[in-house]
Amino acid sequence: MRIGVADLAKQLERQLAPMYLLYGEEPLLLQESADELRAACRTRGYAERRIFDADAGFDWNLVLAECSSLSLFAEHKLIEIRLAGGKPGSEGATVLRAIAARPPPDTVLLLLAGKIDWSAEKSAWFKAIDETGVAVKAWPVRRNELPGWIGKRLREAGFRPDAGAVALLAERVEGNLLAAQQEIEKLRLLAEPGALDARTLAALVTDSARYSSFDLCDRALEGDRAATIRTLQGLRAEGEEIQMVLGAFAAEIRRLMRVAQRHASGESMDQAVRAERGRPHYAVAVRRLGSRGMHELLRRAALVDRCIKGLEPQDAWTEMLGLVIQASGGIERNPAPRAH
Repeated sequence: MRIGVADLAKQLERQLAPMYLLYGEEPLLLQESADELRAACRTRGYAERRIFDADAGFDWNLVLAECSSLSLFAEHKLIEIRLAGGKPGSEGATVLRAIAARPPPDTVLLLLAGKIDWSAEKSAWFKAIDETGVAVKAWPVRRNELPGWIGKRLREAGFRPDAGAVALLAERVEGNLLAAQQEIEKLRLLAEPGALDARTLAALVTDSARYSSFDLCDRALEGDRAATIRTLQGLRAEGEEIQMVLGAFAAEIRRLMRVAQRHASGESMDQAVRAERGRPHYAVAVRRLGSRGMHELLRRAALVDRCIKGLEPQDAWTEMLGLVIQASGGIERNPAPRAH
């Protein structure tokens, strides 16, 4: 059975399926869905939990052995398998089909796949899970749906946001649900429940940290290399999650590309910037980077993402530094002293 993340709660109320596959392009929704499933398992007595990271060299016989072994600590157990790259490989596909054909009793198998392509959805292993268990997809939230999503989350957090507050937060996070949820959690700590307008939200979000991912984007696109480096170092020192930093930065690059596309289609640069709710320095950044430069930044952002996930050996923060320096164009208004 295939469902969306919004339907998972109802499915879990009815029964626990023997197999679940969580996949899609929204990390926050996947994380919340996994937590929802784990909680449902605990409620029903699935006290034991085993976790496997199925990378390229993973031995899938370990999963078969775990499925056939008796639990030492509980009558029911949850087995989680994190699929690197979203696919199990040929050996894993065979194992998953075998498990789907004869699901082990008192066991729930949870597969965390992230984004998978259309060919995987047509594969035999995917269809086997679809028939035996539940495939749960986290659909991307479209731009026109984001304000509604943010408004709902704010209300669930105890706020009564007006349209201006919702629009402001939607503009700031630019489609990044993880960043939006993080800001809402900050608001819960800083503000009393109740009415929330744009001015109050702006003050609370701005004052919640010395540095923000949006400051980093602004400094880089303004071409201020030294300030860009200081801001990234500040974010790291304050314990900001690098996935949040990267998500906000990549979203701004995509917004910059939309400005460039509008301009190329005949709109004036000012019109294009206003249409995408950009800031004045966007026009300069578009001309400085060019289409090739912006696409290169997105490719480099993808490398940073792979480093964060452990799919590349480089240090993620080091690669993030290289990305923002490249975006700044190497222009230093107040160059830092160089070592000799």
